[in-house]
Amino acid sequence: MEREKDAFGEAVIKFISPEWSPACPDREKFEVKGEHLTIRQVCERVKNVTDKLPDWIVGELMKAMHGDPKLLEPFSRTRTYAVGSQCLLKLLEARVADFEAKQ
Repeated sequence: MEREKDAFGEAVIKFISPEWSPACPDREKFEVKGEHLTIRQVCERVKNVTDKLPDWIVGELMKAMHGDPKLLEPFSRTRTYAVGSQCLLKLLEARVADFEAKQ
């Protein structure tokens, strides 16, 4: 499970970087035990992990949320990989939807 947690941290960093694009949300891959997973798949792998997130991942996710109360409220109560992965998925889906609406 450690590699999945590491991959989640990498996925958060990639998502907030200018390199990630909602035009190709599944382009980025993260290696986990010989598999190459998308951000969505990495989130799926940690969706039941109740371990506490490292502070640096918490900070990066908080920045990505831009004060969105629908995301901050559950995240402020429980800062686990499970909750963090759901927040990252919601952020990803929102950015993809916003991009598609502008096309």
